[in-house]
Amino acid sequence: MHARALDEAGWLRVPSVVPGALLAMLPVDAALDGDAREAGASATAAAGTRNLLEWPWCAALVAPIRARLHALGVLPADAVAVQCTLFRKTPECNWNVPYHQDVSIPVAARVDDAGLSGWTVKEDGDYVQPPTSLLAASLAVRLHVDPCSADDGALRVVPGSHRLGRIEAERVAALDKRSREVVCEADVGDAILMRPLLLHASSKARTPNGRRVLHFLFAPPQPGCGLSWRAAI
Repeated sequence: MHARALDEAGWLRVPSVVPGALLAMLPVDAALDGDAREAGASATAAAGTRNLLEWPWCAALVAPIRARLHALGVLPADAVAVQCTLFRKTPECNWNVPYHQDVSIPVAARVDDAGLSGWTVKEDGDYVQPPTSLLAASLAVRLHVDPCSADDGALRVVPGSHRLGRIEAERVAALDKRSREVVCEADVGDAILMRPLLLHASSKARTPNGRRVLHFLFAPPQPGCGLSWRAAI
């Protein structure tokens, strides 16, 4: 049932993936504020960081998340977490993200392969756009540390759009999105599952209160094309 819903819509809300009491004990903000200090920015101005898997408390979340989602039939047992990004919307850092797809992955190093394109360097290293087949086999797991409603700038998605494959930016702009979109509200400990190719967006929070989301990316253990994951847990 869960696998079919995820396959058809490209997203799925799974309640209580991690107990709220456990999330309340984690030093989530310490990771974000530490990266802000290294970058020379104020802690309150930091919007997010991609380096969360380096923190032991974050790495420890991977196994229970994977076990729960595998039991539901939506994640292979050998899937690995290759990235975790923390997003936090505050009054000082409150942003709007237009509709897009997630088409880049974090890798250990650059390689030459005809199936790879769009190499970039971000805060934590090399990123590349892999074949669509790898993106289709990957799964984003957005674990909510805080409640997230439409007023908090919750994720908005266009169900079924992941089946369109990789979409050029001009076509994304032309597609009818608002009449089909769904706002993915969540409670503490809930996870919003999302295929990377699903069209998704995020509005500014109407009442920004520092809501936090841990955005894990799970993928096959071998990315192919001669690539290696920068991290794989």
